[in-house]
Amino acid sequence: MYMDRTIKLKLEMPDEGKENLRQTVVLFNQVFNEVAKYGFENHTYSKVSIHHATYYDIRERHPELNSSHVQGARDVACEALKGVKLKRLPQSIPFSAIRYNKNTIRIVFEHGYASVSSVNGRVKVCFTIPKYYEQYLGWEVRSSTLNYDSRNDLFYLHVTLRTESPKPSGNTVLGIDRGIVNVAVCSNNVFFNDSKVKNARAKYAYLRKELQSKGTKSAKRLLKKMSRKERRFVTDVNHCIAKDIVNMPFDVIALEDLTSIRVQKRKGKNFNRKLNNWSFYQLEQFIRYKAEALGKQVVSVDPRFSSQKCSKCGHTYKGNRDGSSYRCRSCGFQIHADLNAARNIAQAGISCLSRLSVNQPNVGMSAVQDTVQ
Repeated sequence: MYMDRTIKLKLEMPDEGKENLRQTVVLFNQVFNEVAKYGFENHTYSKVSIHHATYYDIRERHPELNSSHVQGARDVACEALKGVKLKRLPQSIPFSAIRYNKNTIRIVFEHGYASVSSVNGRVKVCFTIPKYYEQYLGWEVRSSTLNYDSRNDLFYLHVTLRTESPKPSGNTVLGIDRGIVNVAVCSNNVFFNDSKVKNARAKYAYLRKELQSKGTKSAKRLLKKMSRKERRFVTDVNHCIAKDIVNMPFDVIALEDLTSIRVQKRKGKNFNRKLNNWSFYQLEQFIRYKAEALGKQVVSVDPRFSSQKCSKCGHTYKGNRDGSSYRCRSCGFQIHADLNAARNIAQAGISCLSRLSVNQPNVGMSAVQDTVQ
């Protein structure tokens, strides 16, 4: 098993080098559109057939773009066509990010520079590696993507690196219940409340309403800026919560499979708005990649009846839950509803590991069996 990480490097170069790379980015995306159009019109995303039909013509019309870039644009176009299942024509804007392979870029991390292919030969670019990224420097380089920020006239290199994943060790399970009121509730009685996120969203919602009522150009610019700021805030909160969760002394993290939760029919405008603002998937992705780096396993379990089932006796009844309170009609067990769900998720995680032919986990009493009267 391997794990990948992508690092972002800000590039520095003379103005001539910037102009060469700008021309390369524009021409690469032009070739992408030409190849995508051929594949769409001929209803194919086969790299072989598209290569034979377009490669030599493109090389003749755009000799300044080297063969590796032409092949790279073809590969990206074929992947885009396959991604949309040929139902529509994928198109690139002139300054979309472009892919580099080992033939078109040479990165020398130890000296802080890279040799990048362009329409006018190689361009030497320099970069400074942030201290946090130094942990990845011994990893294998897999691919690179060149991004151009036309607004600020800046180039960024996104480098994907790979190394072997740490081998999982141990089998204690932690269940996580994700919700709208409580961002995450752990089966070891730890709650992560969304009060900070809720207050921030309320503030941004009020400001958004005021700006939308104005409708001026400056108000629209401020709306975009505010939207980016709100996303960064929520992302930071999810990073912090994920970090706290994966650093808990458990080897396996069980999460509900919430893949289709947004397509279910919901009632109420306010609830739908809260559901659409719920960043549960981002939190899951952060938990997964942070757990992977620590050699911990993440499993997905069936979410059905996790809120109705009693984590003590197993009795399942819809009336057991009333808002945030849970009281079992069979054994009288009382607990916070989200904590009860988290313990059920932990128990489901144990069953999931058993089906995967893993040794039966020895879940600590603090993880599942604790009772709250």
